[in-house]
Amino acid sequence: MSRLPDTFLIGAPKSGTTALTNWLAAHPQVCFSSRKEPGYFARDLPPHIDAAAHFDLDRYLALFAATAQHRLLAEGSIIYLRSTDAVPAILAFNRQARFIVSLRNPLELAPAWHMEQCYALNEDQPDFADAWRLQAARARGERIPAACRRPQFLQYGAFAQLGEQVERLLAVAPRAAIHFIRFEALRADPGAVYRQTLAFLGLDDDGRRVFPVVNGAHRRRYPALAQLLLNPPAPLRLPLWRLRKTLRSARLPLVEAFRERQRQDLVRAPLSPALRAELASHFADDIRLLERLLGWDLSDWLKPDVPPAVALPHTIEQRLGA
Repeated sequence: MSRLPDTFLIGAPKSGTTALTNWLAAHPQVCFSSRKEPGYFARDLPPHIDAAAHFDLDRYLALFAATAQHRLLAEGSIIYLRSTDAVPAILAFNRQARFIVSLRNPLELAPAWHMEQCYALNEDQPDFADAWRLQAARARGERIPAACRRPQFLQYGAFAQLGEQVERLLAVAPRAAIHFIRFEALRADPGAVYRQTLAFLGLDDDGRRVFPVVNGAHRRRYPALAQLLLNPPAPLRLPLWRLRKTLRSARLPLVEAFRERQRQDLVRAPLSPALRAELASHFADDIRLLERLLGWDLSDWLKPDVPPAVALPHTIEQRLGA
């Protein structure tokens, strides 16, 4: 393969990245990886999807079936922004790499990421406040859920520490190679943000005017079955993981329909005023760092009297992955 992947949507999680991925993947001038979130370059973190994601370079490059019409080769792995290894590894792989980064208020991002971990059966504490207060113990290796496959993902404060992550990114990547998106703008006017992203990438406007619902907040309708498939007993682990990989690649209509049936929409409860104030205090310095780095006014992120966005049915937030 002579062409290398050159465009990377690297995060942040729960910041509209699934919607952006889907829109870009449908653009006729974009060759997007056939596997969602390969996570190939983040060797310091467990893969977001499953253990098979950390494969060799030939298998990674095989995810891209570029043709003459494709101006760029792209992938999206939201763990790359959090990873300390990923961006330097990407730039060593391709010095011309460009990055897309969507940023969301950490007071919203942290509980949304917690809900994602509950859905992935990586978290056994359904209440975000309880999970938030377990972070120190879990960092010591204590109180880790028995079925947890990615303990690092339970560090909600670290995943939402966006100023620190952006500072690390800007230390190694040219500013001109990074397109930053503010999630509130994406939520308010997805068409405008999409076209700005196309301009950054040097792509033609494909005329997209519809931005469908993508990746809302969910829980599992059949948790026992999900537990068996995601955390099978040791004797069944390898054959079931192979079966999941085959079915995921084949995208059989019956299997896809069942996966949709498994999901139930959720409404995320707003943070209590006390917990919101605690999170605002925790993230204040990091948000101010992000302001200095990007020249943005993020004072509204810290207002205690502004309720966090919740995943309500049929709202733009569900379109963007609450």
